[in-house]
Amino acid sequence: MSEPKISTKQNMSEAFAELRKLNPLLELTNREINGIDFKVFENAPKTMRDLFGAIELLQGDFPFISEDDNELSFLESMAKAKSICKFLLDEGIKPNDRVGICMQNCTEWAVIYLALAGYGATAVPFNSWWKTEELDYGIEHSEVKLIFVDPKRYELIKNHKIKKIVTESIEGCVSYEEISNTKDLDWPEDNATDEDLTVLLYTSGSTGLPKGVMLTHLAIINALFSFYTLGELRKIVHEEQLLIVENASVLINVPLFHVTGLITQFLLSMLAKRKIIIMKKWDASYALDLIQQHKVTNLSGVPTQSWDLMNHPNVDDYDLSSLIDIGAGGAARPEDQVFNLHEKFNIPMTFAWGMTETSALGTILRGDDYLKRPNSAGLIVPDITEIGIMDDDNNFLQTNAVGEIVFKSPSNTIGYLKNEEETRKTIVNGWLKTGDLGYLDEDGYLFILDRKKALIIRGGENISCLEVENALDKHPEIIESCVSGIEDEKFGEIVGAYIYAKNSINKEDLVEFLKDKLANYKIPETILFTDKALPRIASEKIDRVKVKQLLS
Repeated sequence: MSEPKISTKQNMSEAFAELRKLNPLLELTNREINGIDFKVFENAPKTMRDLFGAIELLQGDFPFISEDDNELSFLESMAKAKSICKFLLDEGIKPNDRVGICMQNCTEWAVIYLALAGYGATAVPFNSWWKTEELDYGIEHSEVKLIFVDPKRYELIKNHKIKKIVTESIEGCVSYEEISNTKDLDWPEDNATDEDLTVLLYTSGSTGLPKGVMLTHLAIINALFSFYTLGELRKIVHEEQLLIVENASVLINVPLFHVTGLITQFLLSMLAKRKIIIMKKWDASYALDLIQQHKVTNLSGVPTQSWDLMNHPNVDDYDLSSLIDIGAGGAARPEDQVFNLHEKFNIPMTFAWGMTETSALGTILRGDDYLKRPNSAGLIVPDITEIGIMDDDNNFLQTNAVGEIVFKSPSNTIGYLKNEEETRKTIVNGWLKTGDLGYLDEDGYLFILDRKKALIIRGGENISCLEVENALDKHPEIIESCVSGIEDEKFGEIVGAYIYAKNSINKEDLVEFLKDKLANYKIPETILFTDKALPRIASEKIDRVKVKQLLS
């Protein structure tokens, strides 16, 4: 039996050249954005409204949004979106005006987003975990003209003067129901341009105030086409069908206000002719029910979610044969989990690295490529995106040299709202400085070592939190771990670890387990155990600030 074909930067680029001959929609051209040359998809739709029209033309109608026992087709969703646009027009909203959304995952969230994107307004999805003070900040900072909320979020901002549209009937407020059923079948005459903002996403912000990441129509559409291209390249290089699959469906199992939920799960599903199955919040038992009921084909999220499924006590009672992909992002899967998932489900696993600032686009690792390099973050989409490693003086480094990961793509943010200083620090000559430390190998694979600012410096020795976490996660009883620096009078910092374990672990035994995996100075000196999942921020990443507080 021949060895499976492994992707490289070179063969993916060759496949893309072949693909462009077959599909003119994926042809590239040069485009100047803010004075910097980028490669962009030459024939891609210009705005989100244009994209919706192209999808209707290419895909026709298909089941699109499903929640509980209710379902909307793509055309029904668009009809409701156009109806909401009539309300926006009557309210005097203009293209590029900002409009807020704050609610948990639901059908209304998705339809409202489609309406704002098609109208040409800038959607501002607020974190639905925020409380009154945080929402007040977001509303004032973004200067939204009005906001769509569910009853729970309404209670948090009911005293705010901003106009509110509520998903349920509340006295004195406009309801979603009354503005989404007027049967208005045309978009308003005015629209945005491709370099206008289509969405303002607030970063999870583990420290300080959240930053508003500005993403244009051009950025989002080029990101979506890049993800689509990646699926087509997998077809050429690995002869696998990933995106255009009959009766495809995906679980929306992360918040829609997060870049993963919004772009790679929700918006990409339009290009993939894929039904989205909405979950209000993550629950492994409910997820298994939905996968079986809807014959879900695609599952993604944070690594702990696929771990939850694999270790669910009744997982073998469910028919999960419809799944063709189990993906993860936001944090690296422990190496053992990669192989355990592969053995359990016997389908390709996927890992992706991206950021809010890149419209979720970055690198991807899948199938045999993933099994061969389980600690990598994968390859970029060739030709349209570029990745490099820089030193502190913004010089590019050679293969295998460690430095800051930088990314150049038309999907990148144009900056942070009302924060020119942070924008200047982050974007250098069109390259986005990610804040991640890593290196590129000879085949173009990215390896992420740690956050640049998350290194522990113990007595002058640099310690990677991720390296220590990877060593801890090899322990058979450890589900997940988070490592942090703790202030120390003698060393400046020492290593602390907060550990979620299946069963109790003796601290001395754990230290002994680590001795052949880590230098002594890297072994955690403060260790706390918990029988619950580690605390998380809204994007489902581990709340490292909270963990640091617990360890301190």
